[in-house]
Amino acid sequence: LTIHWVPGHMDVQGNELADVEAKKAAAGRSSHPTRLPKSLRSPLPTSSPMTKQAFAKKLKDQAKAHWQKSPHSAHMRNIDPTLPSTSFKKLI
Repeated sequence: LTIHWVPGHMDVQGNELADVEAKKAAAGRSSHPTRLPKSLRSPLPTSSPMTKQAFAKKLKDQAKAHWQKSPHSAHMRNIDPTLPSTSFKKLI
């Protein structure tokens, strides 16, 4: 097995097929574990920055949903329709 790094979108034979297969793998549709080399049979470690980013987004979405259920939300929307927003935080 030989692996070569190739800049994206180059006219390299098989590059488009490799992109298709990479997307399948990212979606969880990969080879059966018994067909993989032993070193690739266990899950890869998760990325710490990606985990933090996903948590921050989830927290922000929950805060927004909580704000929209608030009795003050409708009144404040008349004053600033962008709420909740980062521009409000900058203003205060």
